[in-house]
Amino acid sequence: MSNQPPYPPQDPNPGQQPPNWGQQPPPNGPGWGAPPPPPPPGWGGPPSGPPGWGQPPYGGAPGPASYSATAAIGYGWKAFTTFTGPLIVAGILALVVPGIVQGIGSVITGGSVFEASGSTDGGSFAFDFNPLALVFNIASAVLTMILSAGAIRIAFDVVDGRQPSLSTMFDRINFGQLIIASIVLGALTTLGLMLCILPGVAVMFLTYLTTYFIIGKEQDAITAIKSSVSLTAANFGAVLLFALLAVGVSVLGVLACCVGIVVAYPITVVGTAYTFRVLQSEPVAPLAGS
Repeated sequence: MSNQPPYPPQDPNPGQQPPNWGQQPPPNGPGWGAPPPPPPPGWGGPPSGPPGWGQPPYGGAPGPASYSATAAIGYGWKAFTTFTGPLIVAGILALVVPGIVQGIGSVITGGSVFEASGSTDGGSFAFDFNPLALVFNIASAVLTMILSAGAIRIAFDVVDGRQPSLSTMFDRINFGQLIIASIVLGALTTLGLMLCILPGVAVMFLTYLTTYFIIGKEQDAITAIKSSVSLTAANFGAVLLFALLAVGVSVLGVLACCVGIVVAYPITVVGTAYTFRVLQSEPVAPLAGS
């Protein structure tokens, strides 16, 4: 007779649980219950970079997919009603002061840098150069650039969650790069307008955000021009709709006895700063009621 146990083997404790049934395995068993190995450096951990980097402040901001041109104009209006003082003064400075200088120059010099003289009978013309008119034109252009940059600086303070103030409206602005950008864009726009007008309009539209890249990103002039073209082209429909709304708001401001333009101007500037940030998935500070 075979000495093999019967198959299947008999349970030595019928009706009872095996020893240690339901008990936790020994905590220090080889690999059993041990914590999993740590993840690779940076995997699943906090993002590298400055404190708070990668975490949207102010409760986050919508990305390009949820950008709304009407929301940008609405944000500009809320900003104006929240920070009326600095924004309306910035608008007056950017619009009125250069206009006053240009008006004084027109009264004193006649407004024309070159004045034609001569007789049609003789078939010859001469052009008289008016240096004083040129001085007033340059002064007006420089004032427009400086004061507009200050208004944009205030707009960025609003969307970035800082308290806007006239005392800091010219801080953190590289005017040298603004001058370079103005010269380059002036030449490109003039050339484009000479080529059937439409190329000049395209240049103005695609490079509209150049100043915002210089001030908001501290880029040099050439890089800012390229960045403006890239961002605008990538979001052509959204930027075009915002531009049309901004023009509409400005027209309404002019129709309101021209006084409304000092309200429309800061609304559109803040709305553009909002557009600039949101289209790059960057945070925007919420305003009261938003």
